[in-house]
Amino acid sequence: MIKLNPAFSQVAVKVGGLIPFTGRWGEPGRECARGMLDAAKWFNLQGGSPRWRLEIILNDDSQEPAETIAAYRKMNESDQILILYIYSFDTALSLLPHIHLHRIPTLVSSVPPNLSDPSSYPFIFSLTPSPLDQSKIAMKFLSENSGIKIRKPKVVFIGSPDRFGTHFLEEGRSYSKQLGLEIGPDIWIPEPHSQKNIPLALATMNAYGPDFAYMSLASKEAFLLLQEARKLGLKTRFIGGMRTFDETLSTFDGLLGVQPISPFGEEVPGMAEIIEAHRKWHPYDSHTLSYVEGWATVKLIAETLMRSLPEQGYSRLRVKMAFETFRNFIIGGLIPPVTITATDHRPSVESRILLIKEGKLVRHTGFISVGR
Repeated sequence: MIKLNPAFSQVAVKVGGLIPFTGRWGEPGRECARGMLDAAKWFNLQGGSPRWRLEIILNDDSQEPAETIAAYRKMNESDQILILYIYSFDTALSLLPHIHLHRIPTLVSSVPPNLSDPSSYPFIFSLTPSPLDQSKIAMKFLSENSGIKIRKPKVVFIGSPDRFGTHFLEEGRSYSKQLGLEIGPDIWIPEPHSQKNIPLALATMNAYGPDFAYMSLASKEAFLLLQEARKLGLKTRFIGGMRTFDETLSTFDGLLGVQPISPFGEEVPGMAEIIEAHRKWHPYDSHTLSYVEGWATVKLIAETLMRSLPEQGYSRLRVKMAFETFRNFIIGGLIPPVTITATDHRPSVESRILLIKEGKLVRHTGFISVGR
């Protein structure tokens, strides 16, 4: 467990978190955690609130049910957190009964669209567009920028046959067809962290001959896939979702990604304080967009708390209601403008397309929206 305890006299307002430090999401998870802790430290040192200080309590999300429940119970009962942050939507799904029993406002990095319906899940919020909306943004971009005029552009979805890789596919395929894209067979890679199943998956994909492939994989898994595709000389152009596209893939020039998070160091207003904190506290470290995600997460949480902690006291219900007051709230360009309402807990339905160029993640488009 990582715990931040600034030496201030104000009341501590506690935010708990479950973030994977190992396994499939371990590398981006650890960077996200560092960003969250640094952002909270910055908030406190800059005097973010005269009445209270922000305390972040992070636990390793091993995705083992007993350990997950134990960590949740400690944060809820002993630490008495006001807000819960969860990196993995699988973990969020497993904790739904507890979240709603205890009425704890829970911010998840990205959630399936059904969890954004407040009528069914009133305490679930998210930071970035849903995986379904990300896939729609990718398809909208491809339909308008394929460069193919004489026939329908051919697209396949490629990923792991688990909930992360499949839950958005039915609606994603339907939306793609409405845009005039030809959708081929879904390409599944069992155990995508291993190279053994990748050649067969690519052979199946190549038999269809798609112009584009949308990847729903972890970035380390996508690296293995793209490495094999490069060896085979495949002409298909790949585009990844948010969890696929990051600095791990920087050797694959021309790769596209739907990425609502700004890469570390990008020239957007909100990056200035991140760079300053980096130079003060760990100038010799390197950071990724997952670090920026952690920072943006705390910025949204801190603003929510500022809106929900009046002199009357502390209340999870007021925090929940404060989350629903955001209207085109800008976090320095680190993520798309945030709008959360009492009828739609999605923060945004837009993202930019980024491109890997000369080993760097660069902006390829402005924000593309698929509407609510």
